[in-house]
Amino acid sequence: MTVTTGALATVLPEGPAHVLGSLTFGVALVFITLGRAELFTENFLIPVSAVYAGRASLPVLLRMWLITFALNLVGLVLFAAIFSAHGVLEPDALQAAGKLADTQAARDALPALLSAIAAGTVMTLFTWVVAAVDGSTARLLAAMLTGFVLLAPSLNHAIVGFGELVFGLFAGTTAASWGDLARNTGIAIAGNLVGGVGLVFLTRLAQVRGEPDSGSGASRRRR
Repeated sequence: MTVTTGALATVLPEGPAHVLGSLTFGVALVFITLGRAELFTENFLIPVSAVYAGRASLPVLLRMWLITFALNLVGLVLFAAIFSAHGVLEPDALQAAGKLADTQAARDALPALLSAIAAGTVMTLFTWVVAAVDGSTARLLAAMLTGFVLLAPSLNHAIVGFGELVFGLFAGTTAASWGDLARNTGIAIAGNLVGGVGLVFLTRLAQVRGEPDSGSGASRRRR
């Protein structure tokens, strides 16, 4: 995304360059989805449903979240170090990385939290769509669209935002600090959980319980 945005910024204003560059971010979600990789916020729906249904325990869920989150961050640090090394990417790409980091760091706590709630909602809905559709083509399209929805408004996603900030910090093209990274990551985790588990999972749970073949539906028919 930063390569595309940086290249476009040489011929377009910053805003349109960012929006058009956001169209490419879905490639990351394609790799995750078709490659059967794990993203921390992907686990806000199906594993939580398993715990709710009694097929798994809460400690197991928390352990999976912790391991996935930690290794996602390790991967981001590794690739941020690779791509920020001198000569790997064009300077325009590193400048674009810095602007992304500045956007995340510049938000006050409340806007950052609200943006994180939206990001958690979007990502968990993506998980539901991928589980519901058949065929690689539909999953690919869902991944590309979700990537755009996350990045065009620079939503505060715990993993994506961490990657944006750490990349800008390694590249030296952001005004953000390591303190901003820690602060924003904490806010993003809280907001993503509210959006993913609090909104999408609970809404989906209410929907399922109200369907005709659910237990609550059968109970209403008996009454």
